[in-house]
Amino acid sequence: MKKFILGCLLWLVMVLPAAGDPLYEADVNVDITAENVAVAKKQAMAKAVRDGLNEVILSISTAQSAEEIGKLNDNQLQHFISGVMVLMEKSSDVRYIADLRVSVNEEVLKAYLQENNLPLVVGEEQNVLAVPLLEKEDGSIDLWGDDNIWRQAFQQRRDIRKGNLAIHDIEKNLGNITAVEAVRIFDMTDAEYNDLAAFNNVTGIYVLKYSLKDNKVYIKNFPEREVFEVDVTGVTPAEAIDKVLPFFKDAKKAASVAMEMPQVEEKIEAVYTYPKLGNWLALKRLLETYPQVGEVKVVSMANGKVHFSFIFSGVWEKLQTHLAMSGYNLRQEGGYYAIY
Repeated sequence: MKKFILGCLLWLVMVLPAAGDPLYEADVNVDITAENVAVAKKQAMAKAVRDGLNEVILSISTAQSAEEIGKLNDNQLQHFISGVMVLMEKSSDVRYIADLRVSVNEEVLKAYLQENNLPLVVGEEQNVLAVPLLEKEDGSIDLWGDDNIWRQAFQQRRDIRKGNLAIHDIEKNLGNITAVEAVRIFDMTDAEYNDLAAFNNVTGIYVLKYSLKDNKVYIKNFPEREVFEVDVTGVTPAEAIDKVLPFFKDAKKAASVAMEMPQVEEKIEAVYTYPKLGNWLALKRLLETYPQVGEVKVVSMANGKVHFSFIFSGVWEKLQTHLAMSGYNLRQEGGYYAIY
């Protein structure tokens, strides 16, 4: 019996992919309307092959490789495919909708990459941030509210991956709340994007505005700022996640360029009057936890007043908001800043 169990365990180790190993298959969704269902299905299969192959390529190589192979015609792309499995399908006279699993021939794909001097970078994982905004019927925007059913769907669906992307939904914490206001996040500035990306340690951000008015999800990626829209009529928020995943793509190169842009650092002189020494220590800790604040140094302390300096390299209004949420006010007075 022991030998049998050990044998089974050894077999499992041999056949199951190791954690982090690339998968040479991808699940894709297609929804095609044409002059008749036969044509729609043919076009849908061609799109599924192209989308699925693109996703697999991004999991083992670069966006440039995906772009180069994407230039091939539909017949040429079929040489990379080992099978297409139908997970779900429905159709009408002119429309074909399906969830399909596309399997790619690993050896053929790797050989093609090698023959065409395209890089193979297996396992290069990228973390990206998903921001699920909910636009209610009255046009108001909700991100952090308990009734944001769109964000709840992301929270319930853990470990979302697409190719080499690890997709994380935004956490409700002080850093994210102060990095950018929910009502502005779909059109955030470059500085706000850099703050949010740096705080969450991601290479790209996708703001996903689920509109209950339009029955659409508006997708905006950063730093590229491309905008896409997906019809989610008749599907649940959980099902809508699968409809937006195809718009997540390799963002490392573009994001790293934007994030490497230097921000101007300035030395800030500030004065804080404290009732007890513990109040000053609490303020100091609060400043030191803010990502764009560094080198908090005391210049002098006397009579319940501390003169200190710190290095700042972010958006000033965000620092004010960060302090205000903890009960502090920040005001410029001549050549220094007063905190009270």
